Amino acid sequence: MLTSPAGRSKAPARPVAVASLGGRLNIGSQRNAAVVRTCVGCRRRDAAAELLRVVVHRSEGSVPRLVPDPQRRLSGRGAHVHHDLNCLDQAVRRRAFTRSLKVEGPVDVAAVRALVESESVERSAPAHEAGRDRMKTTR
Repeated sequence: MLTSPAGRSKAPARPVAVASLGGRLNIGSQRNAAVVRTCVGCRRRDAAAELLRVVVHRSEGSVPRLVPDPQRRLSGRGAHVHHDLNCLDQAVRRRAFTRSLKVEGPVDVAAVRALVESESVERSAPAHEAGRDRMKTTR
């Protein structure tokens, strides 16, 4: 314990988010820091609140199916994807769901596609693509 000039002991300061080796963010014990996840479709990192969590539901004798988990409460390994059909199509094309969820063979994405399609009507542009037109790159 540290002591103050008045002789009272002070608790040590709480750790702050510090970038460590390898580019990862060390959060320490700070609980209000934003959780960051990677979209399996476009591979962009974003806040978990901006991504849709998807888990796999296995049933006897049928193809495993993906179940959307917008409240992030279902048990099991989860994968994250933007609320965008392009990201969903990229993830299916790259077989990213089978890799990240450790599933053998094809998976049924109909429930996730239906949810993303219904949300795409409500959203005008995905949050991760909103600033792309302003960003000019020269190559």
